[in-house]
Amino acid sequence: MENRRIKRSDERTEALQYLMESLADRSEVHAVALVDGEGRIVAGMGMPAELAGLAKIARRGIRREPSDDFEEATRGTDFFGREIPLAEGPVYLAALGKRVRKMSAAAVAIERIVKAA
Repeated sequence: MENRRIKRSDERTEALQYLMESLADRSEVHAVALVDGEGRIVAGMGMPAELAGLAKIARRGIRREPSDDFEEATRGTDFFGREIPLAEGPVYLAALGKRVRKMSAAAVAIERIVKAA
């Protein structure tokens, strides 16, 4: 299997950041973030206000729980999200935009990066 990654890192935080950058580059999104269970951004790409909005809404948006913050953060755009269960607790991959390409592949990559660290 060919490995097409250009940027690589053995350091977990840096590898996750590179993954978010790659996901943003190949997708039609304004912002993409990996958010932990406490609502903190682990890695992300986008404008600070949009990333802050994603941090607020990621978990609840993915679980389809009602939130006033969700309406504000997603006004005029679409929300994409996926919960990724990890041994240390779930993380949430979330994006704002028109289309996210290969989100499933990104979720698998996140699991691989976290396990390798």
